[in-house]
Amino acid sequence: MKRVLLVVYTVAVLLITISETIAKKQNIVVTNNKYCTNIANKLIAKGGNAREVFIGVSLCEGLVHPMDSGVGGGFQAVYYTKSKGKKRALYINSREQSPSNASFSDYELVEGNSIGIPSVLKGYETMYNLDKDKNGLKWSQIIEPVINLCEKGFEMSKTTRAMFETIKKYNTSREYDKYIDINFKTNIIKNPLFCKFLRQVSKDGPSSSMYEAKGKLHKMLMEDLKETTSHITSKDVLNYKVKVMAPATAKFEKYTVYTTRVPGSGYTVLLALKMIEQIKSLMKKGASPTEKAVYLLKVLKYTYAFQPQVRELTSKTIKNIIDKGGKILGTAIVKGGVEIKPTIPRKFGTVTVAPMISPLNFGTTNVVIKIGNTSVSATSTINHTFGSGILSQKMGFFYNNQMRDFSSPNWRRKGKPVRNAPGPNKTPGSSISGLVMVDKNGVPVFQIGAAGGGKILSAIVNTLFNYFVLNQSLEKALQSCRFTPKLNYSKNKIKYMYECIDDESVAKQLRKKGIDFVKVVESGYSAATAISQIRSKSEGVFDNRRGGAASLS
Repeated sequence: MKRVLLVVYTVAVLLITISETIAKKQNIVVTNNKYCTNIANKLIAKGGNAREVFIGVSLCEGLVHPMDSGVGGGFQAVYYTKSKGKKRALYINSREQSPSNASFSDYELVEGNSIGIPSVLKGYETMYNLDKDKNGLKWSQIIEPVINLCEKGFEMSKTTRAMFETIKKYNTSREYDKYIDINFKTNIIKNPLFCKFLRQVSKDGPSSSMYEAKGKLHKMLMEDLKETTSHITSKDVLNYKVKVMAPATAKFEKYTVYTTRVPGSGYTVLLALKMIEQIKSLMKKGASPTEKAVYLLKVLKYTYAFQPQVRELTSKTIKNIIDKGGKILGTAIVKGGVEIKPTIPRKFGTVTVAPMISPLNFGTTNVVIKIGNTSVSATSTINHTFGSGILSQKMGFFYNNQMRDFSSPNWRRKGKPVRNAPGPNKTPGSSISGLVMVDKNGVPVFQIGAAGGGKILSAIVNTLFNYFVLNQSLEKALQSCRFTPKLNYSKNKIKYMYECIDDESVAKQLRKKGIDFVKVVESGYSAATAISQIRSKSEGVFDNRRGGAASLS
C-alpha cells in the first residue's frame, strides 16, 4: 500500500511540475507602447536576443514617446544571463555626462547649458557587443522595424498627445510642428527628420558616427550644440565611455537580486526589500488594513530618506544599512503598529546620516525583457518632459537636461561639498532602480523597473510590497492604489500622497493618527513595468497609468 501511495504521490508531483513548466513562458516583453512590443515580437521571431530586442524597443520608445526618452538622452540597464551553467550579471551605466569644462556650473543649468553628453547610441553599441558571439541579428535588422514605423507614421498614445497639446498651448515659441508632423485630427504623428536619422544609425552599424571625429552624426550633433549655450565640446563626445560593472547585489528570501549602482538608486530598493522581507516574516495573519497601510508608508519613508544618501556614503556603510539596518527597521515597523512619526528619519539601524535632499526628475520610460534565461531591465530618460525642450532640427530628437539633477553646489555634508555637486565629467544621481531577481538555479524569475522621476521608487516599492507582503497577483500589485511620500526638509516633515484607497476608513484612521495623508490625481507618469515567474504562471504587466503592452510567448 505504501508503494502505491508513493507512486501516486510521485506522479502527482510530476504532473504539477509539468503543468507549471507548460504555464511558464520563455519570452516576456513589457513596454510602454503597443508599437514597441510589436517590434519586440518581430525581432524575437527573427532570432533576436534580449539585448538586441532592448535596442529595437528602446529606439521605438524614443520615437513614440519623444517627451520621455530617446537618443538625445541616456539609459541605465541591468543585464543578466545564464548559459550552459554560467551566470553573468552586469550594470550598464549609459547616462549622460557633464562637459569637461567645469565652468558650465558657474551658469544656470537651463536651456543648452542643461544638456549632458547624449549617450544612448554609445550604450546600444555596448549592449550589442556584450556576449557578441550569441547575437542573432545584424545591426540593420534591429533598426529596420523602427524605420518602417517611423516612415509609416503612428497613432499617438493618450500621454504623447496630451504632452504635445500642452506644449503647443503653453510654449508656442518652440514651433516643433515645423519639424514634426502632428495631426491632431487623425491623431497620427510623423517625424521625417528622425526617420532619416534612423537610416544613418542603421548604415553606421553599432559603432555610431556620433562618436567618430569625422562622423556624419557627430558633425550634426556639434552643429546643434553650437546653436545653444552648451559647454559640450567635440572632444567631450569623442571621449565619452559607457561604464559596465558588477550590479548592486543582495539576497531577498531565496532569491538573488541585481540592480543599479550609483548614480542609480538600486541600493534604496535593496533596503526596501530587506524591510519587506522582515515585515513579511513578522506580520500577524490578522493584521488590519490600517496596519498594513502604515507598514508600507514606513517602508516608503525610509526608502525616500535613504535615496539621496547613496552617493554620499561609503560602500561599507551602505552594505551595513541594507543588511543590518533593513532587518532592524523592518522589525521596528511591525512592533510600532499603526504609530508613525511625521518626521524625516535619519537613523538606519546603527547608522545615523546627515539630512540630504534629492533632486527630482520626470522624463523616463522603462522596459523589462526576458528571452530564455537572459533578462534586461532598463530605464531610458531625457530627464524632464521634453528634456531641455531643444529639438534637433537636423536629427529630430529632443536633447536631455540631465545636468539639472545635480545637487546645489552650496550644499555641505560634514563641512564638505556633496558628491552630487556639479563638476566636470560627472553623471548626477538619479532614481533609476531597475532590477532582476534570480532563483537558486540561476533562472531570472522577477523583473521590475519604473518611470516617473521622483515617483520611480514609489512605483517599485508599492508593487513589491503588494506582491510579496500582501500576496497580490502581479497585475493587482502593480495597478493598485499607490502611496508616495513627500519629504519637506525645511520643516522636517513628511506628507503622504495617495491616488486612491480601497477603504476610505483607513485614510480617516491614518489622519486621526496625525499622518498628513492627502489624495492626489495621478498624472500617469508614475509608471512601472514588471515580469514574474515566481508563482505558477508567467505574468508580464504594464502600468495602466501610462499604458503599454505585454507579450508572453
